Amino acid sequence: MLARDCGRIPIMANETLLRPYPAFERHRQELAIAARQRRLRLVGGGAALLTVGIGCWLVHPMLAFMVAGVGAMALFFSSLSGGSTVPPAELLGIEGELRALKFLRQLPDEYRILNRIRIADPTLPNGERELDFVVAGPTGLFLVEVKNTPGLIQVQPESTRWAVVKRAGCGSSPRWNSLPNPLVQVRAQIESLQRLLLSHGLDLAVKPIICFARPEVGLQNTEACPVPVLVPEQLPERIESGQTSSEESVRRLERVVELLSRTVSSSGPAKAA
Repeated sequence: MLARDCGRIPIMANETLLRPYPAFERHRQELAIAARQRRLRLVGGGAALLTVGIGCWLVHPMLAFMVAGVGAMALFFSSLSGGSTVPPAELLGIEGELRALKFLRQLPDEYRILNRIRIADPTLPNGERELDFVVAGPTGLFLVEVKNTPGLIQVQPESTRWAVVKRAGCGSSPRWNSLPNPLVQVRAQIESLQRLLLSHGLDLAVKPIICFARPEVGLQNTEACPVPVLVPEQLPERIESGQTSSEESVRRLERVVELLSRTVSSSGPAKAA
């Protein structure tokens, strides 16, 4: 049920419809395999180098030092090999979503969390659009778009791009960059979602939220934006602070969850980092 029950202690949000992040799991598995292989190479190579070094020392000490130097370099470079095949950009996006999910899970269990929702959108070349998170609960239906951009972000609702200031290191001069205005993407997502809902006779307002999930982020001028722009720590309070929905809205929310759950695979809950 989506109705709020004020007479009991809230528990974690309902995450039975969460989809996993296979790319992130593959990334962790590949890193673990690479770490084991590096340890084996270092142990085996170190033992072999020690044996050869002792033999060379018996012949001539200088020869032993030369062999030790070459062997140490070989071991060093062999320890650098191996890693993840997941593209960095994809991994960055997943890490941001997992950090946002960590705080969405703090919502009471009246809230249902869905992620990686794919819905039809004929305006896109591939014919579909992916939504990072949809949250349904007593205070309404929320669409959460996650960005994992670091730096000081200047929220500029009327601009095509938002300014981003970064520092390369301690004492360095700030570097200016920018990112596309996420409001454009969020508005297109809302249109696609509402189109889907209306096609099933569901007229329900969708409340958008833009979440910048990177720990190294600062936000300026957020009050000027018509859509809430915040960090993951603010998600639970923002979602719970809305007005409680009517019984009719709650029934429609349950139908929305049922509709969106059809796009969710049965591969199990998403795993946190």
